[in-house]
This record gives sequence, C-alpha cells and structure tokens, in this order.
Amino acid sequence: MQHAIFGTKHLIIVAISAILIVALFLLSRKMKFSTVCRTMFYVGIASETIKILYYIIQNEAKYGGILPKTDLPFHLCSIQILFVAVVTFSQSEKWKRFLLSFMFPSCLLGGIAAILIATNSSLNGTWVITAQYFLYHIAIVILALHIGTNKELKLTVSDYFSCLKFLGILFFFSVYINSILYDGNSAINFMYVASPPQSGLPFLNEDHGWLVYIIHYACLVLLCVTLCYLKPIILAIRDRHQKRKHPLEAAAPQEPLEAVEKTPEELYK
Repeated sequence: MQHAIFGTKHLIIVAISAILIVALFLLSRKMKFSTVCRTMFYVGIASETIKILYYIIQNEAKYGGILPKTDLPFHLCSIQILFVAVVTFSQSEKWKRFLLSFMFPSCLLGGIAAILIATNSSLNGTWVITAQYFLYHIAIVILALHIGTNKELKLTVSDYFSCLKFLGILFFFSVYINSILYDGNSAINFMYVASPPQSGLPFLNEDHGWLVYIIHYACLVLLCVTLCYLKPIILAIRDRHQKRKHPLEAAAPQEPLEAVEKTPEELYK
C-alpha cells in the first residue's frame, strides 16, 4: 500500500511531529545554546549515518556498496550538519553569526516544509528511514527556534540581506551540482531547483514550465525568509522613521568625556 502526502499516515506523523517540536523545545529551553548546537551536531551525524547505511543496503543489488547519487547530502536540510559543526567548533564569532543568521530561516522553513511535503521514501520506506527522516527535521526546527529566541544573537536587517545572498549562492550552485550528477536515469533534484519536490502541488508546479516554477519558488522563499526577519525589519524601519522625525536628536553630539579618570566601580554603576 502506497501512502500519499496528506494521507492518513502522513497526517498522523505531522501531528506527532508538531507535538514533539513543541515539547522538546520547551524541555530544552534552559539548556545552554552551545549545548543545543553540540547535541544537534551529534543528532545530525547519527541521522546521516543511518541514512547512508539504509540507502546503500537498499540499493546493494544494483550499486553494490555505493550510495546512490540521489541520496547525497546536498539538500538544504542535509548541509545544515556542516553549518552546525562550524558553529559548534569554530572560534570565529563572525562566521558563527553569519551561519546562524542563515540557519534560522533555512532550518525553520526547510524543516517544516520537509515534514509537510514528505518524500515518497520517508512515507513508504521501512520504519527506520521514516523515523530518521522525520526526527531529523524535527530536530532542525527545534534548533531554529533556539536560534530565533536567542537573546544574545539579536538578528538584524543586515543579517537578513546576508541570508538572502547566501541562499541565492547555494541555489545557483545547486543547478551546477544537479547538472554534474545527472546521468539521464536518476532524478537528481537537490534543493528542488530542477523540479518540484512532489507532483500536483498548488503554486509549486511545472504546469506553465520550469521558468515559471522557479520564479514561484524564489518568490515563496523570499516571502518566507522575510517573515522570519519581520521583527528586525520593522524595528529598523521604525528606527529610521524616528531619525527622520527628529533629525536634530539623532545628530546631536554626545557629551564630552570627563577628563578625570574613573574607577571600574564608577564605570559600571
């Protein structure tokens, strides 16, 4: 029996996923952010290991011990493992901020989209690959919620534009990756720039050709990322409006520093 997206099995899994996301996020809120990232790194490694072993064994008769091209970790959600590794182990605060500002919308939206528009193998494969697929995407959604609620990070409009630029670069190079790996037989579709993730989807379809599909896809991604950054965008617009309304206050020079040297206790009063 084949299970379709939004069928009974899928809807039950979506409901369980939503409950797990809320419950695990609330349970992990008191954890240090560094601990959350480290935990996510280990979850990602375990998930990718299970996926690799599963697809090699499933296709052993055809490919031997080779992982099929379609299951390489070049999807947006899969490459998050690399980004989590950099955030967890890198000493560069600049790189950490850059990646976290990208991971917030990409993990949140990518994870939710993957749960809602599940792959055929995740719905019709064995329980092992079903559990791996949904639990991994649940984990990256929880990570995104931690990034978004991290008071120390304080995402800005500058982070928003950096995120869009990096996303555009990834999508651009994914066209080359799909073309390089395509052999005329396998349905290579990393980041879904070659065709929709599933057939029969509203808005995201090729009813009017690939170009219309990719424009729809780009507009939808832009809208979703903008919604993720709506708060800092509104704050930036409000701040700019205030500066225009009161230009003299914005341009007013700061009071000169006192010549008398202050003690550390006085500086932090």
